[in-house]
Amino acid sequence: MLIFAVFIKLLSSKKSRVVFTVLLLQLFSTLPFSATAATAALTDYFRESWNTRQGLPHNTINSISQTPDGYLWFATWEGVARYNGREFKVFGREQQTGLPDSGIRALHLDPKGRLLVGGSRGGLALLQDQQWRPVDAVSALVNEVRGDAKGQLWVGTEGGGLFCLHPDGSRQQWTRHHGLPSNTLYSLLHDDQDGLWLGTAEGLAYLQQGKVQTVANSPKLPVFALAYYQDQLYLGTERGLYQQQGEDFVLVRPELHQTAISRLLVDHQGDLWIGTIEEGVFRLSNYGLEQLSARHGMPNNRVLAIYQDSEHSIWLGTNGGLFRLRDAPFTTLSAEHGLPDNFVRTVLQHSDGTIWIGTARGVARYKDGQLLTANHLLTDQSVLSLAETPQGDVLIGTYSSGVFHYSQGKVAKLLDRNSGLLSNEVRAILALSEADIWLGTAQGLNHYQDNKLSSYTTRDGLPADFVIALHKTADVLWIGTGAGVTRLVNDQFEALVLTQLDQAEYAFDFYEQPEKNLLWLATDRGLVRYRLGSGELSLIGRKAGMPFDKIFQVQPDSHGNFWLSSNRGILRIDQLEANAVADGTLAAIPFELFGESDGMLSAQANGGSNPAAIMANDGVLWFATASGISRVQPSRLTTFSDAIPPVVLEELLVNGVEKTISGSIDLPPDSDRVELHFAGLGYVMPERIQYRSRLVGFDENWLNKGKQNFAEYTNLAPGSYEFLVQAANSGGQWSEAARIELIKHPHWWQTRNFQWLSAISLMALLSILGYWRVSSLRHSEQRLKLQVAEKTAELQQKANSLQAADQEKSTLLAQLHQQTLALALQARQDGLTGLANRRAFDEVLIKEFSRSQRLKHPLVLAFIDIDHFKKINDTWSHHAGDLALVAIAEKIRQHSRSVDCAARWGGEEFALLMPSTSLEQAHMVCERLRLEIMALEWQDIADDISITVSIGLAISDELSDAKQLLFLADQALYQAKQQGRNQVCAA
Repeated sequence: MLIFAVFIKLLSSKKSRVVFTVLLLQLFSTLPFSATAATAALTDYFRESWNTRQGLPHNTINSISQTPDGYLWFATWEGVARYNGREFKVFGREQQTGLPDSGIRALHLDPKGRLLVGGSRGGLALLQDQQWRPVDAVSALVNEVRGDAKGQLWVGTEGGGLFCLHPDGSRQQWTRHHGLPSNTLYSLLHDDQDGLWLGTAEGLAYLQQGKVQTVANSPKLPVFALAYYQDQLYLGTERGLYQQQGEDFVLVRPELHQTAISRLLVDHQGDLWIGTIEEGVFRLSNYGLEQLSARHGMPNNRVLAIYQDSEHSIWLGTNGGLFRLRDAPFTTLSAEHGLPDNFVRTVLQHSDGTIWIGTARGVARYKDGQLLTANHLLTDQSVLSLAETPQGDVLIGTYSSGVFHYSQGKVAKLLDRNSGLLSNEVRAILALSEADIWLGTAQGLNHYQDNKLSSYTTRDGLPADFVIALHKTADVLWIGTGAGVTRLVNDQFEALVLTQLDQAEYAFDFYEQPEKNLLWLATDRGLVRYRLGSGELSLIGRKAGMPFDKIFQVQPDSHGNFWLSSNRGILRIDQLEANAVADGTLAAIPFELFGESDGMLSAQANGGSNPAAIMANDGVLWFATASGISRVQPSRLTTFSDAIPPVVLEELLVNGVEKTISGSIDLPPDSDRVELHFAGLGYVMPERIQYRSRLVGFDENWLNKGKQNFAEYTNLAPGSYEFLVQAANSGGQWSEAARIELIKHPHWWQTRNFQWLSAISLMALLSILGYWRVSSLRHSEQRLKLQVAEKTAELQQKANSLQAADQEKSTLLAQLHQQTLALALQARQDGLTGLANRRAFDEVLIKEFSRSQRLKHPLVLAFIDIDHFKKINDTWSHHAGDLALVAIAEKIRQHSRSVDCAARWGGEEFALLMPSTSLEQAHMVCERLRLEIMALEWQDIADDISITVSIGLAISDELSDAKQLLFLADQALYQAKQQGRNQVCAA
């Protein structure tokens, strides 16, 4: 009681209450913050970094923001960089921005959706709807900018105090003279009382209704960051993190008491992110206080900016570049999380719920969401294979010490070379019972039964001694080796020949579907399906669209998919589509490829030992890789595809010249080539974003562009068009369309007035000729009647004169007919090269495509594009370019048969249509054409000029529409350009 009374008396003084408050806060700070709910530990986030090698203008990232259109913006000392998920575009000191210097210090998105940009020399600018508006500079370097709902801009500077820029153009300034503790401001934070907290170099101040006052009891330290966390004001200072408690400010988290804190961010889950000057970043959540630093992969420990984007990824700006933490389909357990080694060869789901992980330094176990790091086994062994016996014991195959047996917490050697094992390198174990175990080794097959060991090698019928996979179906033992598959049936080996399947040899894994009587084989030539009843074999390999040959493991999920591991990532395919390809009813297998950008530390999955992939009891798939064990929950993939990336038009090129993008664009009559570049602004998996576009007035339907983020149109007819483009994540919904109106103006001879005038003039000419002829005939008839009575000779003379006049009229009509034919020819012929023009070519294409479909004859289309043609025009004049076009057109004409159609497609691009021609024949013709063009001499243009062409080929086989042939040829031409030009590529 006496102690309690003394305690109450102590609390009666204000000083003692403060001390007690501090003690309570420190006590509570040691407990987890249950109010927050981080979904993953900090070390489980997928981490990526960028620096100047990836396109940043400078490695110091001072501030980060995101505009409503979806772009991310990064402030650097060499300009502000706009990021679309694939590339950076830099804006600096230029007329477009109006900034006085390229050094950018601060970014902020105000309530009106405007991006505020502040930097060195007091430079300020506003960006809204991709339009820049400069703001009159303030008198010092800008450290922080903020905007409020009234449209006011608040600017904290280095040495110049605080500025407020009003919408009417007026401004106010506050300095030490007005009550600021310092003229240097680092941080600004609005509250809900229409007040503004000011973090200065000498403590905290508060501005309300135009008056500044220093906050009593606040730490007299530089306040670099301010944030509201759990309804309390937090200060990040030069020495620790402070929390406001009534009129007092107390230090929180003892671990941070001497830490210089640069930035604070409260994320969408209510977790507090703490950037520091020398110790990386911390996060305060239900996981406690976690830390990431340079030893976890951060570019630098100095954090200058923290930002959460619309996809909930966390971006950190450092002195060494940009760092991102994000969710990903895959997560990876590695040595950082407690694995004994990153090189994982095998993984096993135990019946007790534990996951066993075999690494190059022993076995780790995982249960209830955590690695049991204190219970690693055989840490001196490189583990190759794992298997569970029916009794729950575990067999562990090693690289150099044979097989170990784990039972009731103890590990003992079971078999090795000294006890008769063919090799200590054990790559596959099949435990049928405690007394019936098959072992695949590097030197053959062993059978351990009733404590006796039998051996089988190539001398006994194995195709190879290197055994890497074992499986039992009914009474048949399947053995996968380095030289094929064999089956042990009634103690006899029967080979399963795979060489007819694209020379397949290695069989890495078996997966059986008993309900469908199917066995799937992972081989070095793809996925093989074997019908257990009929023995029919089918291959899903390169010819069926697989991106590579070698497949290590076949792992089904609970959603009807197969997951296939490989050296180059994890493939996901649909089981129904796999069977359709194997049955021959589907030509190519659709797939998704997952790799390092999807959360794997390494896309190299391991094979050659078993099992190297499993589905755990909770449906999560586990894959052994060269850098840890990677996991994916298939049901989570929909969360990534459900996000709809906004799409923006980024660039419009007309005849190679960039045009400013607006709602409506006028195209001059000579606009032969129009290119539109666009971007889907998703950052979690930008490489998976798909596009489709449509030019209304030209395209009947949407055109799927795949991952191609541009559209190109040549020789558009005069008229009004609307270009639409949409983006979607793989398997997700399409975004709202970005659109732009294109108005192509006609040449003067294409105008309606000229066409009407031409028609009227022709009709008038014909009327005059008709009237003249009738009048002449009537006059001759009258003259004949008058002279018939006079004399026969004069009659004959007049008759001859009439005949001559008639001949003259016939000659005039013939000349008129020739002129009409010439005009018709000009309408179908390119005036420069003499080849067919686009209109004539389109008519021939439709006719020949219909003919090829009807007669089942192949039809090949080649697109021929002059490489770097713009350089010829720019360097040696457009006349030189015309000479080059004429010469190349002549070469194309020389390589054309009478049945072929050669045309000038537009600009520097030609088309060659070759009926009844195979793809190989067309490739030979185009290769000869390419070589002859490359060998042409151009002395009439310049001595040092050389011209090459890129050619794309497509064939009509299995196509139903001529537009598809055009699209495939254009894709092949694009591929030829991307691969370096001066080559022939076929679709």
